[in-house]
Amino acid sequence: MVREFIGNLREQPSTGTAIQDSQGKWLHPLKEIVARNRTAGIVTILCPFGWVNEQGIQTLFTGLNPSEQDFYTSYKSSIQEIARHFAGETDVWIEVWNEPYHWNNENSYNHELWLEDMRDMLSNLRSVDGFDNIIVIPGNEQGQSEESILSYGQSLMNEDQNIMFDLHAYEKWLTNTSMSLISARLTMLRDRNIPFLFGEIGVRNVGELMEPSAFLSLAQDQKINTLAWLWKKEANDNNALLNENGTANNLSNNNWGALFKSFLERP
Repeated sequence: MVREFIGNLREQPSTGTAIQDSQGKWLHPLKEIVARNRTAGIVTILCPFGWVNEQGIQTLFTGLNPSEQDFYTSYKSSIQEIARHFAGETDVWIEVWNEPYHWNNENSYNHELWLEDMRDMLSNLRSVDGFDNIIVIPGNEQGQSEESILSYGQSLMNEDQNIMFDLHAYEKWLTNTSMSLISARLTMLRDRNIPFLFGEIGVRNVGELMEPSAFLSLAQDQKINTLAWLWKKEANDNNALLNENGTANNLSNNNWGALFKSFLERP
């Protein structure tokens, strides 16, 4: 399983050939990306991370209230268009938004806003003829909190059974915590029969280097799907699992490459 980054939803092609967008970046068609993953037997989660406007200015989705953005209506049309191209392809999932809402529940956030926004984006995709694919719904606090899911996830599940919830394991899971607290949080989700995965985990986010070994140990014990943030090293990115030559990247990052490789290889 892989989450594919869509950094410019407005201009992202689904078919055809690679194009240069208004920022001069090359965007490869999603059909090509999905086909490559499918050949390897990999489920693809298509996830919009950002929007580039007509002036070439990018807005990243992380930390934003979706429905309050001036491009929200256009966003819904663009993600619908992607859904039309992949309707009925069960190995293609769509995540509605990457890491929404303020990390500390500021900017007028409440769980009712989360429910309203997620319900709206969910129904927007379901309005596409034949799109019964799995839809991925992020948690609040930039994807790191399960509180919105615990509060209103069942409401969404009562309306649509073909959904998955996504959490991201950074500071709020890896810093100033313990194995018992992490275990309690995971168990609470599992006890409520909430389908979820961790779409991202890494050793560095916006602060100090983090230690993910306790979390990964518990995720392994509870058989929770957990995806790492970045696979190949670029510049000095500590989150990268691999160096450019394909070996594990263990430089100044708590042996991150070898640690996650071990996580993947455990029975």
